[in-house]
Amino acid sequence: AVDAATVRADVFAGLSGRPADSPATDILLVGSDTRRGLSQKAQDRLHVGSQDSADGQRSDTMILAQLAADKKSLTLLSIPRDSYVTIPATATRPEHKAKINSALDLGGPALTVAAVERDTGIHIDHYAQVDFSAFSSIVDAVGGVDVCLPKAVDDPLSGLNLPAGVSHVAGAQALAYVRARYTLTGGSDLGRIHRQQEFLGSLADRVASSDVLADPGRFGDLVRAAAASVQTDSGLSTEEVLKLALAVKSLPRDHIRFVSMPLADVDYQAPGIGSTVLWNQSAAQGLFDALRKDKSVPQVAASAAAAVAHDVEQTPATADATAADANKPSKKAHVPQPTPLAVRAADSDICH
Repeated sequence: AVDAATVRADVFAGLSGRPADSPATDILLVGSDTRRGLSQKAQDRLHVGSQDSADGQRSDTMILAQLAADKKSLTLLSIPRDSYVTIPATATRPEHKAKINSALDLGGPALTVAAVERDTGIHIDHYAQVDFSAFSSIVDAVGGVDVCLPKAVDDPLSGLNLPAGVSHVAGAQALAYVRARYTLTGGSDLGRIHRQQEFLGSLADRVASSDVLADPGRFGDLVRAAAASVQTDSGLSTEEVLKLALAVKSLPRDHIRFVSMPLADVDYQAPGIGSTVLWNQSAAQGLFDALRKDKSVPQVAASAAAAVAHDVEQTPATADATAADANKPSKKAHVPQPTPLAVRAADSDICH
């Protein structure tokens, strides 16, 4: 019955020229910003606006989750939604450069997977897409999670209203916590990514410390809470989800690692688009290679971080943009703003 309620799609059928498969299990997790299917009451409760105010659908959050072949570690790589990448060609549009979150609106899950595979070289085994309502329901199903804020926040845009320190959040407040940008990070998506990683670590602790996965009834409630609005590939059955969930539950918290993409520029001005995020290609390729080979990410973190300064100078797109700016006397040349590869464990203190 749960399988029948879950929205499934043949995500991989039309893909060609895919990367070689690896021993690990790679799942692309996507949070969609679509408001389709939400009543006005639900839109107001979740503070997400209407479909008219957010045309189409884009990936609000994108995480590549890799469960090692030996089932002893889980790596979650956050892919910034404003990443300036190459979007593969479709039947109606040639290959082009754009923000990676546009792939979902242009070609749905299939193009999103194709873009991630094309730009990382990592073979995606499964796809799961969650909308606002599903996220809220999943957090409610586990009884909420603890979060920590350095200062009190009252954000009318996201609906986040919490005091400083530790708070227990569920439902709409949990969604507001992971979506808020302007009051907490000054509009930065990178700051929001860090907060989302902390939230997922807290969620993992909550699930592991409770009996959600061990109790078939409670796990069934969790699956049913998500089923109505989670879209997966046709091969990700409820039984497969249960196997993966139990494997993750058995992991020590310090074996669950959150990874932030190494960046060459957090404010690259892409022609015709505006502000985007540019990956540090040298460091990123080292990271992708480690994931393709099912290696522990911390083994490559130091060398990848060391490559940031060098790659800022060598990235063609950044160099071209800087040169173009330099040729305009009235405009100050853009100075790239790099960030290193960062790795944190799920057992990190939420009030660090």
